[in-house]
Amino acid sequence: MEKLNNFNNFINKNFKISIAFFALGLFFGIVYSINLLGFSINSETLNPANMRAIHISLMLYGFIPLMLSYLPFLLINKELGFDKEGLRYLNLYTIFWYIFLVFMVVSLLLGKNRGLAFYDFAYELNFLLALAGVFYIIALYKFIRLYTILPLWIKVCLRVVIIAPVTLLILMNPIIGQVESTVTGPHGDNTLGMSLALIPIYYLIIKLLNNGEFKARWNILWIIPTIFYFGTVLYRIFFEPLTYNQEWVAQYLTLLYVPLLYRWFKDSNIQPLAKKALLISILAFLFVDVEGNILFIPQIRWVFHRNDLIVAHAHVAMGISVFFMVIAMFINSIKELQKAIYLNSYLFALLGIFTVLSISGFVQAGFLNISSEVLWTFRTAFGFFALVFIFAFIKMKTTYSKIELYNIAGILSDGLGGVFLILLASFIYPLLGFSFSGVYEYVVFAFVSLTGIIHYMALKNPSSQVLLMNLTVIIRVFASSVFFALFANGKLGFEALAICLFDLSFVFVYLVYFYQKEFLCKD
Repeated sequence: MEKLNNFNNFINKNFKISIAFFALGLFFGIVYSINLLGFSINSETLNPANMRAIHISLMLYGFIPLMLSYLPFLLINKELGFDKEGLRYLNLYTIFWYIFLVFMVVSLLLGKNRGLAFYDFAYELNFLLALAGVFYIIALYKFIRLYTILPLWIKVCLRVVIIAPVTLLILMNPIIGQVESTVTGPHGDNTLGMSLALIPIYYLIIKLLNNGEFKARWNILWIIPTIFYFGTVLYRIFFEPLTYNQEWVAQYLTLLYVPLLYRWFKDSNIQPLAKKALLISILAFLFVDVEGNILFIPQIRWVFHRNDLIVAHAHVAMGISVFFMVIAMFINSIKELQKAIYLNSYLFALLGIFTVLSISGFVQAGFLNISSEVLWTFRTAFGFFALVFIFAFIKMKTTYSKIELYNIAGILSDGLGGVFLILLASFIYPLLGFSFSGVYEYVVFAFVSLTGIIHYMALKNPSSQVLLMNLTVIIRVFASSVFFALFANGKLGFEALAICLFDLSFVFVYLVYFYQKEFLCKD
């Protein structure tokens, strides 16, 4: 487990794993945009509501927040190194976050969404996040043991992360929480809170990237908004909803961050590549800040409420500002991020999406007379262009051994095949004349996908290859025997026999061409 004890390897591995969730979020966003153009199929899973919910939820809770949560550990590693035991708990935190994402995607895919602007997944999944947070707290405590005297930023982080799991469960609660009551419309204090959360992250990123010690100035510009934000939260909880004038004050306090971030950026001493990424993030943040205040003006507020201009606004906020925060954090350590063509392609795509959606927002508000379908077509095209970024992390081999090809076949047939069935079976089965209940079938499809995952593990772990491939054979024999029995008893039709023969063919190939060779060559 030496790799697990290497902090840089841990960061590189999980950055590349989590980027897969980002790619998935982009994919579902593209599918959603295609659906809006009228190209849709009668699938229980691939309907617009599900696609929108998954896209937004993965952007908000997937790759970006997970990577940002590593920030304190990156700083500690820069200053003092890492703690092996702490890294173990950080790994557990990460795994439970992945488990949460899987639960979130699958539940949204099967229709469990709440129709909210964001935070669309089931409230109960917050308990998985809270459990992950417990391991995060333990990991942080293990890491800070390296300090003789705790820096102020560590003390602040500790207080925030300790209350975070409980605060999450309270604020997200659909009955007593405040989040659900403020996500249905524009609220000044909500905007202030989201902006405020990014300010300490910017500070820590600059501190991480800075050559030498970074001393923040003009701190009064974040202290004042902080006091007002917590005041508004307490007022909502203990008294009554805020009036528009009260929200107006909270909203406009975000403008104090404009000179603050300018000062911090000018005072920083950062390598050019990382500084460029950070500059993109800050400029996008400041644009969103100014635009958000304009959109809060009463005469404008409800004209554009929840139309495409607001969607464009959100894409700049998350897709550019917060995304490039992450890029700035890791650009010096993840070599794939140093390929300018992929980052430039992604930035071009997001700016394109912002432009066409902004124009569409003015169309929907009645100020322009342009076909929305044309604009949405361009949005879809720019979405595909954004996916170019993911190719920076794809490495293709040109030659494979026979056993590797066998495992690749298993990945494609079972892994991707199972996912294909989850997405499209409700549409395909009736076309083929098969019944589809939409209940037990998904369990079978998940089981099929699991076999593909084991093939993938065998491909990526040569030392455990024989064991894992033997496991796939056992699974296939058992599954094929069950499908044969169901066919023989007349409980399932020809499809059961086809599945049985398909699995047996994999068993046959392995036993004839690979198993005996591996078995006889062992001492």
